[in-house]
Amino acid sequence: MYKIIIADDHQIVTEGITRILEEMTTDGEPLGEVVASVHSLADCLVACRDQQPDLLLLDVAMNDGDGIDTLPQLQDAAPRMKTIILTSYTEATVINRALANGAHGYMLKTTDIQEFTEGIKLVMKGETFICQEAKQQYSKQEDIAVKLTLREKEILKLIVEGYTMKEISSKLCLGFETIHSYTKYLREKLHANNTASLVRKAIEYHLV
Repeated sequence: MYKIIIADDHQIVTEGITRILEEMTTDGEPLGEVVASVHSLADCLVACRDQQPDLLLLDVAMNDGDGIDTLPQLQDAAPRMKTIILTSYTEATVINRALANGAHGYMLKTTDIQEFTEGIKLVMKGETFICQEAKQQYSKQEDIAVKLTLREKEILKLIVEGYTMKEISSKLCLGFETIHSYTKYLREKLHANNTASLVRKAIEYHLV
């Protein structure tokens, strides 16, 4: 039976996950026991060091820092521990960062119980698991870069650098309405409601 730690800064979340884990079985036996529920990264580090768990379910946005940034330190505290990021973030950059920092799995808090159970079992067998919803979002975001034309990438880069549409029009020797149309298409492709959102997504998706 696996020793499990849950790290999330919302008590209602840790209690809900604990109840789900208590009902999970493998080969007719209980899958694991929650040996600690913590609500800060500082407490998580102590619990990992003291409990030496088999599995850590870790949120990203904790009240005292970023779970992914702290992951290498947590893994050092419990070298045999597997870690699954359990979060609401679907951005490709967040998933990439989690895997690069040593996460063994990535699941969303909207993952259904069956997939949640399957993911934990696969991770404990040594496989890397990304839930279907996160994988779909990840694929969509990776495809965005392929779908942008060279001109769109050029204009997007200037928008991110802070140029106005009038300045971009002058710089590229294109009509203002043309730049306006390109910007509209970019917002549609990146599902951005405004320029600020467009800039944020361009950076997150490494398009510039």
